Formats: sequence, C-alpha cells, structure tokens
Amino acid sequence: MSAALFAAALEWAWSLREPLLERVRPFVHGENARASAFYRQFGFEASGKVVGRAGDPTAEDLGYVFPRPGR
Repeated sequence: MSAALFAAALEWAWSLREPLLERVRPFVHGENARASAFYRQFGFEASGKVVGRAGDPTAEDLGYVFPRPGR
C-alpha cells in the first residue's frame, strides 16, 4: 500500500510543468531506520545532506534523493 502511494506521489511530482522538478529530496529523522530502508528500497539514495531538527538540537534529519527518470 505505501509503495503505491509513494509511486503516485512521484508520478504527480514528475507531471508538474512549473516548476519542472529534476529530483525529489525528502529528509528522514536520523533514527528512523524503517523509513530510511523504505526510501532506499524504493530507489532513493542518500544525498549526504544532514540538517538539524528545529526544537531538538540533538536530532538530525538525513537527506535522500531520487532523480527524475531519464536525466
């Protein structure tokens, strides 16, 4: 079920004409291994970008990236 919803969200992102997206870049809480595994299973790759979480200086969000198909 979640894979179908995710596929639909990517299809919508690629259908946008303005702005034309070259990639989708979600962030995942650094301790959420299950979400990270789902993104990787779906084809996302770790971007290496890490951002702090507002309100919690000890938490980090890890960036993932999925390039537009054919680019």
